[in-house]
Amino acid sequence: MTQNITHATQDTFTPIPNKSTSDENSYNLITLPNHLKVLLISDPKAERYSASLSVKVGSFQDPTGQQGLTHFLEHMLFLGTEKYPEAGNYQTYINTHGGTHNAYTSTDKTNFYFDISPSAYEGALDRFSQFFISPLFSESLTQREKNAVNAEYKAKLTDESRRNTQALKTLINPDHPYSQFSVGSLDTLKDLPNKPLREQLLNLYKEHYSSENMGLVLVANLPPNQLAELAHQYFSSIPSKAITTSKSYPELITTDKPQLQFVRSLINSNTLNIFYQIDAQKQNYKTQPTRYLSYILGNENKGSLYASLKSDGLINSISTGVSPDYGDNALFSIKIRLTDEGLSQINTVAQRLFATISLLKSSPVNPLYLQEGLTLSQLMFNNQSYVAPLNLARTLSARMLDTPSEDILSSFRLEHAANQSEVQHLLQQLSPENLLIQVVTNKTFPQDWTSKAPTWKTEPWYNSEYSNNLISQSLSDTINFSVKTTQVGLPEKNNFIPESLKLVDEKDSSPKIIFQKEGMTFWSKSDPSFKKPTAMNFIAFRFDNAADTAKHTLLNRLWTRLFNDSVSESTYAPYIAGLGYSFYPHTNGVTLRTSGYSDKQNVYTTWLIDQIFLFRPNQETFNLAKTQLKTDLSNQKSRQAYSNANSALHTLITKNSQTIEQLESALESLTLEDLQAFTKRARSHFDIVAYSTGNVTEQQSTQLAQSIYQRVEDRLTHREPLEIETKELTAQQKHHYKFNSTSNDCVVLYTLIDTSGQNTQKAITEKAYFAILKKLISSPFYQELRTKKQLGYIVGAQDLSIRKTPMLGLLVQSPNKDTLTLVNAMEDFIEEQRERLPNLSADEFYKAKNALLSELKMTAKNLSDNALNEWHQIAKPAPDFQTKEEWIENVEKIEVKDFLAFIKQKFESTETAKIIIHNKAFPQELTDQESWQEASPMSPKL
Repeated sequence: MTQNITHATQDTFTPIPNKSTSDENSYNLITLPNHLKVLLISDPKAERYSASLSVKVGSFQDPTGQQGLTHFLEHMLFLGTEKYPEAGNYQTYINTHGGTHNAYTSTDKTNFYFDISPSAYEGALDRFSQFFISPLFSESLTQREKNAVNAEYKAKLTDESRRNTQALKTLINPDHPYSQFSVGSLDTLKDLPNKPLREQLLNLYKEHYSSENMGLVLVANLPPNQLAELAHQYFSSIPSKAITTSKSYPELITTDKPQLQFVRSLINSNTLNIFYQIDAQKQNYKTQPTRYLSYILGNENKGSLYASLKSDGLINSISTGVSPDYGDNALFSIKIRLTDEGLSQINTVAQRLFATISLLKSSPVNPLYLQEGLTLSQLMFNNQSYVAPLNLARTLSARMLDTPSEDILSSFRLEHAANQSEVQHLLQQLSPENLLIQVVTNKTFPQDWTSKAPTWKTEPWYNSEYSNNLISQSLSDTINFSVKTTQVGLPEKNNFIPESLKLVDEKDSSPKIIFQKEGMTFWSKSDPSFKKPTAMNFIAFRFDNAADTAKHTLLNRLWTRLFNDSVSESTYAPYIAGLGYSFYPHTNGVTLRTSGYSDKQNVYTTWLIDQIFLFRPNQETFNLAKTQLKTDLSNQKSRQAYSNANSALHTLITKNSQTIEQLESALESLTLEDLQAFTKRARSHFDIVAYSTGNVTEQQSTQLAQSIYQRVEDRLTHREPLEIETKELTAQQKHHYKFNSTSNDCVVLYTLIDTSGQNTQKAITEKAYFAILKKLISSPFYQELRTKKQLGYIVGAQDLSIRKTPMLGLLVQSPNKDTLTLVNAMEDFIEEQRERLPNLSADEFYKAKNALLSELKMTAKNLSDNALNEWHQIAKPAPDFQTKEEWIENVEKIEVKDFLAFIKQKFESTETAKIIIHNKAFPQELTDQESWQEASPMSPKL
C-alpha cells in the first residue's frame, strides 16, 4: 500500500446517506481532477477487494451497420495495454491471486469488474486502469478476437430467450436502436470501405471512453483516504472530455406495425408473452409505481388470475417485469407459461388476463397494496444480506451513471408509496395501442387471433421462424371488452408480514442435538451473529427406496412437484412477506426447508408439514405433472452444451444414477396408483433428521421438534441413510461417452480422475493437489485455446472433484471445430504442462497455494453460508463439522517438492483415469491410436 496520501487529504469526501440499517460499510464519494466520480466503500468484512468501472455506452451507440461493435470493444480492452502489452497479463494476474473478473455490455452501459486477494489489489488496479488509459487495440488481435465474439454469439443460437427476444425486435420501431442485433458476429464486425475495423474501434473508444462518462467503485477493508489515494494514483490519467448531449430515441411501438407475433420454439414449451409500452421508469426509483401492477398481476393467492388459470390446468406460471429504459420508453411484460391444455384454450387464458387488466384499470387504486409494498420494500432493504464486494462494486458502478449520488443506496428501496395519480397514469398506458403479443410454441398457433393467414419468415440472426400479424377482430374484442369474471379477484391483506424483528440473545458455537427419540434427531444452533431477524429450518424425511430405480426417482420428483403446485396459492403471501420454502426430492427421501424472518417461521413450518401429510393428488393433476415432467426431461437436451457435458459426467461416474433417456423411458408407464403406493409407503415408515438455526432460541427449536414429533410419532422408524458414491475407476483407463444435445456447437469435457485415494480418507489431500493444479493451469489453458487458437468462446479448466474423488476437467465449446481438433488441442496442452510444471518456480506455486487458502479461509457472511454447510454434514451418517479445517490443514502442509512429485505421478498416468465427454461423433482415429473405450452409465464400473 502506498504511503503517500497527499491527494486524499485534499479530497472532499461526500458520505452517501440512507444505507441499510444492517449495512456496516461506509460509503464516500469523491471526484478526481479529471472529473471521474469514484465511490469509495470501506467494507470491514471484505476478504477479497474489488473494483468496477462502468461506462455510459452500450449497444444503442453501435454505428449503423456495425452491430455489436460496443460489445466487441469490451472484449478488446482485455487484450493488452501500453504498460502491460501481453494479451493475457490482466487475466493471469487476477487468476493467480485468487480473483475473478468479467464484463458485460447492455443497451446503455458497459461494466468491467474484478475481485482479488487484498495483497494483490494494487497490482490489479494498475492493470485494470490501463484499459481506460492506453489500450493497444493491436491489429492482429482485433482480427482474431472478432472470432471469439462470433463464437459467443453462436453459442446462444438455440437459446430460447435470445431467439424470442430477437424475433420480438422485428415488431419494434426499426428506427429505434432496440430493434437491432447487439451481440456482434463476423458479418457485422469487419473492415468496411475506408473504415478498417481497428479504426472503428478507436473512434468508438475515443468518443465514449472519457472520465466524465464513467463511474468507478472501489471496495476494500481500507479507510476512505487510502482508497482515495489508490483512485488518484491509478485512475487520474483517464482522459477527460466534454460529454455530448444525450441522444433521443423514437417510440418503441408504432401503431402502424403488426401487434401479434407467432414464434416456433425449438423446445416443447408454450409461452404467451404480453408487452405494454410504458413511460421510462428510471426516474421513478423512489416510488416504483410498476410494483402496483406486478403486485396484482403476478399475485398467486387464492382468487388471483394465477390461481384461476392454474386450478383449471391451463398454466404453469405467471411472471411480470419491467425492462430497463429504452430511451423514453420501457416495456412492462407479463409472461405466462401455458400447459398444452392452456395452449388449446388460449382464448380463455386471454379473456381472464385482459379481464383482470380491465378490472385493475377500472378499480380505485387501493392504498393497502401501496402501503404493503412500501413496508416490505423497506423491511427487506434494512434486513438485506451481506453483499460480496464484487457484486456490490458491479451493481453500484452501473447505478452511479443514472442516479444522483445522494440516492445511490436508497434507490434500492421505496422511499415512499407511489401516489394514486402515478399509478393511474401507468394503468392507462396498458392500452391496445401500446400492446405487443407474442405466442411461442412448437405446436398449433391460435389462427383465429390473426386478421389473415400467417406468413412465415426466418429471423436472420438466430434463425427463428416467426410470423408478424395484425390482430383479428375477435382478439381485439377480447382485449377491449373482457369483463370481470367470477374466477378472478384482487388480493387480500398479507398477514405474514413479520411483527417482531427482535434478535435473540443466545449464541451456540456449533450445532447440537436438542431432541432425540427413536427415528428422529433434531439439531439446533442459535446464531444471531449476522444481526438479522432470520432463521432456517431443515426437515428431512428419509425412507427406503427413494431413488434406487428410475421409477422411484421419478415418483419422488412427481410427489414434490405435485405438492408444490398444491400449496402455491397458500405459500405466495408468505413468500412476498419474506418467508420462503422448498420441498425437494433426493437419494434418501424428501426435505422441507424454510427460510426468512424468524417471527412466524416455525408456525409456517409445521403448517407445511401438515399439508405434506394431508396432500392427495388426483388423476387430473397427476396427468398434468407427468406431462410437464416429460417435457422438462426432453428440454434438458436443449440446455447449453457445456452444461449438459458436466451433467453427463456426473451421471456417468455416480453409482445408481440414471440418464435422461432412462428416466424418459421409465416415465411412460407410471400411473397415479404407482404414486399413491409410493407416497403411502413413504409417509408410513420414515425417520427424521432436522436442523433449526439462526435467530431462534433452543427453547423455540425444541418446541418445533416436539410439535413435529407429536404429528408423526407412530410412523417413525430408524433408517441408515445412503451415501452417494462414485463408481470405482481403474488407473490408466481411457473412456469416452457421447451425450445427446440439440446444440450445433461441439463440446468436449476432458477429465483427469485420480484413482489412488478414491473413496478413501486420502482423497482430501489428493483433492487439494488438484485444486492447486487447476489454479496453475487455468490461465495458460484459456490463453492457449481461447485467445491464441480461437477454438471457442467457452473455454476453461474446472476443479470437478466430487465427494472423495479428485477430478480435473478441461472444457471447450466450439462453433466450428470438431471433436478430434478439440481433443488433440487439449492433449497438446496437457503435454506442454507435463514439460512446464516440473520446472515450476516456488513463487508460482505459492501464489496458487495462497490463492486457494484465501478461498478456503473466507468466513461466512450470511446465515445461509453456514447453515447449508452445516446441514450437509448433519444429513450424513457421521457429521463432521471440521471438514473446512481439514481442508485448510492439508493445503497448508503441501510444499513445492510434494506438489512436483504429485504432478510427475499424475501426468505419467500411473494413478490417473481419463474420461472424455462429448456431444459429437468420437473420431475413429483416437480409438485406433489410443485405445479409448466407449463408456456406459448402465455399467456399475466404467
